[in-house]
Amino acid sequence: MSSQQGSKSSKSKRGKSRVVDKWKSKSWYEVVAPTYIIEKSLGETPASEPELLYGRVIEMAKLGVSKDLYHDINLKIRFKITKVEGNVCKTEFVGHEIAKEQIRSQIRRNRSKVEAILNVVTKDKGRLRVSSIIITPIRCGTSAKKIVRTKIERVIKEAAKEQEFKEFVQNMVNGTLSAAIKEEVKKIYPLVMVDVRKSKVLTLPEGMEVSVES
Repeated sequence: MSSQQGSKSSKSKRGKSRVVDKWKSKSWYEVVAPTYIIEKSLGETPASEPELLYGRVIEMAKLGVSKDLYHDINLKIRFKITKVEGNVCKTEFVGHEIAKEQIRSQIRRNRSKVEAILNVVTKDKGRLRVSSIIITPIRCGTSAKKIVRTKIERVIKEAAKEQEFKEFVQNMVNGTLSAAIKEEVKKIYPLVMVDVRKSKVLTLPEGMEVSVES
């Protein structure tokens, strides 16, 4: 073997010795949902240091938070890691979204949709942005849409004002808030679908670890 070949072989060996398996340096941590949503593990997540887990967002679907199976299948909930105790990550709810496909399946010719997006404050000063939608079986005029939107906003604002953050969030993801909206709006207009389709936590109530506004 020439000296040149020997040099190449030596360099190759040195290069291989520097390769480090990054996964071996990481530990696995169990992530749990907040109990006001559901008492359930969200699985595991890796990290080389516990401090790197703070602020990590976990998105989960099909958690079994609603009695309506169809609703639950199309529901995605986001959780943010706010505390690490040993090898367990505690989380808080930071938002949810209903699958767009579910909403699109209900939008057809001669139907109307009415959407309402508003910021609300819960009884214990949690702040959320809540987006809701209703779909009517017949076309809805501009003036009728305005009346319906006002009714939707009133129901959501009053619910938030009367309920603490945990109760409001629970009712929002399990379909109770949507049912309350439907009960009020159907008095003034026929409905095909009602959903609180999306939410985002702007600020957690004081004492629930951290602000999550971005």
